[in-house]
Amino acid sequence: VVLVLVWQYLPLFRGSVMAFFDYRIMAQSLYLGLDNFIEAATSGLFWRVMGNTVIYVAMTLGFGFLVPIILAVMLSETPVGKMFFRTVFYLPTVISGIVIMLLWKVIYQASDDGLLNRLLAALNEITMRVGWQIYDRPIDWLGENAFLAMACVVIPGVWSGAGAGSILYLAALKTVPEDLYESVALDGGGVVQRIRHIMIPFLLPLIVINFIGALIGSFHAMANIFVMTGGGPVNGTRVIGLEIWANAFVFL
Repeated sequence: VVLVLVWQYLPLFRGSVMAFFDYRIMAQSLYLGLDNFIEAATSGLFWRVMGNTVIYVAMTLGFGFLVPIILAVMLSETPVGKMFFRTVFYLPTVISGIVIMLLWKVIYQASDDGLLNRLLAALNEITMRVGWQIYDRPIDWLGENAFLAMACVVIPGVWSGAGAGSILYLAALKTVPEDLYESVALDGGGVVQRIRHIMIPFLLPLIVINFIGALIGSFHAMANIFVMTGGGPVNGTRVIGLEIWANAFVFL
């Protein structure tokens, strides 16, 4: 209790009090009342940042929340190679998040040498044989437009985190009594019935808890966006975590 009070609630209380001051580290802080809140509420950049944050959270949950559940069900149902696939899916989790972002930044490189652009160029050679041109110039994945850049920032996080999430769901599925599966089989049910009537109900409490954690974690995002786009293009990926960091450590 003491540790939680010291490291969680005391900083929360101090930060809340600081919001009403022109806070200075060395000099005397000046009480401003609601001026800081009014300044934020009347700032166009603040509302742009909040809008970007909502979009980022929606993309993160939309792209990534169901992927671990689907992987867990697939791992549970696959007849062979379970340990191999678990290892492959989990492997990105042991890599540093910054390394993952730098790796994907190379993949997104905005030139003909970028891996993704090279793949599109190779695919374009195939589609051109039937008259379809899908690639005519290198795409600037992280700088062409805000929506594309935001999606490109979200995808590496989904890719790297899906494996760990799937292992948690898979562990929960291991607690399902085998006789329930046998009952479904005796009633003539198949995979769809097992998933719908047994797996999902057993996973539901864990799904709810993970959804709350993923929602909170998405609002805290900062480092991945800082590494990949720095908030660009034209503040298109500047989220509230990055804005807080910039105001605190860049503008003091």
